[in-house]
Amino acid sequence: MIPEYLLAKFLHVLIAIVALGTSAGLGIVLEFYGDHPAHGAFVLRAIKRIVAFFVIPGYALVLATGLWMAHLAWPMTTGWIRASIALWVVGIVVLAISLAVLHKQIRLFDTEGPASASYRRVSLLGRALGAGAGLVIVGILYLMIFKPGA
Repeated sequence: MIPEYLLAKFLHVLIAIVALGTSAGLGIVLEFYGDHPAHGAFVLRAIKRIVAFFVIPGYALVLATGLWMAHLAWPMTTGWIRASIALWVVGIVVLAISLAVLHKQIRLFDTEGPASASYRRVSLLGRALGAGAGLVIVGILYLMIFKPGA
């Protein structure tokens, strides 16, 4: 029988790979095809659906499995766990803002087109938010692997 902590860890890592890998892949697809005059609208809408069905549930499940592991092996007052949770909250805020930007990007693509100045500004903001989310994820990964102060 698999010990409960190892099961939680396996699920946590598997879900993180799917959710975060999908998120990173979407950023690459968005960069290459989000501004494409013929296919950009489809790409933007597809990204919106994939985020809704894979990324957001994955982020929630990563939190749940992470809290499960922490409950089994670490006190919740441990510094690196608290810092990881705080970064996760920052990541969710960035994700929520990114979704609002994506909605605006879709609207601008449909009304003004991908060559418009307003679309370009919103697209650049989306890229910056994506980079910020990536940094948050790297920070959480650092804390989980190195467990500073533990």
